[in-house]
Amino acid sequence: MTGMESGFVFLATVGNPNQALLLQALLDAEGISARLHGEALGPYRLTLGAMAATEIWIPPDRMEEARLILLAADTDAVVANVEPLGPGPSVHPIRSWVWWLVAAILVAVVLYGRVLIAGS
Repeated sequence: MTGMESGFVFLATVGNPNQALLLQALLDAEGISARLHGEALGPYRLTLGAMAATEIWIPPDRMEEARLILLAADTDAVVANVEPLGPGPSVHPIRSWVWWLVAAILVAVVLYGRVLIAGS
C-alpha cells in the first residue's frame, strides 16, 4: 500500500477506532487534516484484535508537527497505543477475493433457502 489517498502519508496505527477518532479530532484542531483507514470504520464495525487497528494518514508536509502533537497530547492512554512511526503497515487488509468468496457463499445460501421454501 503506497498511500491511502493521494497526497497523504502514514502517521500511525492505533488499536481502537475510538482512539483514532480522538487523535483525528486533536490533529484537526491543530489545523492538520487527518484521514482514518481501517476495517473498524466500515459498515461491519469489526473491533476485535487486529481488525480494530485504525491507521492515521496526514499530509506529508505536516509529519513533524503531527508527531509533536501526538507526543505532547494529554492523552497518555491513546498515545501509548500509537505504534512506532515508520514506513507504514506491512500487513495488507484481507484480500478482495476473500470478500468475493464470502459473498458467493451468502448468495448460495439465500438461493438454496428459496429452493427449499418453494419446494414445500
